[in-house]
Amino acid sequence: MAVELYDDHEQGERVRSWINEYGASIVVGLVLAFGGIFGFKYWQGQQEAARLLASEYYSVIQSELSEGRIDFAQEQFDAMKEASGRSAYVGLASLLMAGAYVDDGRLEPAAELYRDVLNNDRLASLHGAASLRLARILQAQGDIGGALAQLEGGAPSGFQGAWAEARGDFFMVRGQLDQARLAYQEAMDNLTGQGIGRSLLQIKIDSTGPAAAEDAS
Repeated sequence: MAVELYDDHEQGERVRSWINEYGASIVVGLVLAFGGIFGFKYWQGQQEAARLLASEYYSVIQSELSEGRIDFAQEQFDAMKEASGRSAYVGLASLLMAGAYVDDGRLEPAAELYRDVLNNDRLASLHGAASLRLARILQAQGDIGGALAQLEGGAPSGFQGAWAEARGDFFMVRGQLDQARLAYQEAMDNLTGQGIGRSLLQIKIDSTGPAAAEDAS
């Protein structure tokens, strides 16, 4: 096999020629690579800082609500949304604020907060709780049709029993006892364990009157 040999001068000329041809692109590639690494680390740092800031806001909101200072908690919540609007903590804080408004008898602001959560696809894990609570607000406002519509379709995992029980309550308000009984029975079928929850559901089932099978007999 032939071996190509070069003296020092020839080797140096070939190296310089190679660098002239490819060196610039290699340097650019290295700059981009290191720039990408440092840029990603900077982005990670920014994300972590935003998460910590949102966590701090959430803790302050919790503390203020525990003291009954809803208006100040709302101020902190507004600041939180401006500083960390994409954080999941904003969704959790929305549920906190909405619950405080419900306890204070301010149903419409609570309903708006639940709707904000439902309109945010990034908060999909909170949609089950927000839908159920919004339906209960609509019930309290006398909008039974809206409450039932809010719980249309399949319930999210873990909410089957609660959704069925709520629908039973809405049907009861309307005087639709057969539908209420079916909904309560569905809730009972999805209930785990014993205790007051099962006893209360049985009371609700009994309040709908005799089952269809008993009427037929």
